[in-house]
Amino acid sequence: MPPRHAGCRTFIVHARSAWLQGLSPKENRDVPPLRYDVAYQLKRDFPHLVIAVNGGISSNDAIAAHLQHVDGAMLGRAAYYQPLLLREWDARFLGGAPCTLSVDEMEADMVRYMEREAAEDGTPWTAIARHMLGLRHGQRGARAWRQVWSNAHLKHLPPTEVYALAQQKMREMARDIAPLSTLPQNH
Repeated sequence: MPPRHAGCRTFIVHARSAWLQGLSPKENRDVPPLRYDVAYQLKRDFPHLVIAVNGGISSNDAIAAHLQHVDGAMLGRAAYYQPLLLREWDARFLGGAPCTLSVDEMEADMVRYMEREAAEDGTPWTAIARHMLGLRHGQRGARAWRQVWSNAHLKHLPPTEVYALAQQKMREMARDIAPLSTLPQNH
């Protein structure tokens, strides 16, 4: 039965076929080839349907390239490990205003969210914090910051106190690494 008769109008096409034998789940994310051309052909064959592509997409430039051929592109692990990729989506892809929040403001918003969830639903802050560990990806001191937020010995503290400790760790790391301009020069 053609999709239009079944009521489905949106299709998300994973560009990498999983090999069910011989590869581990990790290898299945890298070894089988990506076949974006299949999704592109589906869009050409069925232009009235919404076709989105998924698999191996890890940058905003890649999303922009895919959107030249299909209606949507999905990020998986890249969005999780590098969530700051999302901050330019409204302006770049949706015609909205650019995100002007700093990473510190985003983290503070997350802490307020943790407090609200704990008060309303009893959700422990650790269940939320683990999903923001990529927030400071690529920043100096990010590893130490992640270690604070993922420290099981701190789970009894309120998130505001853990936030203060994480911020303190970031400041310490920034002080410990001198900028190149302050290092002595050899003459």
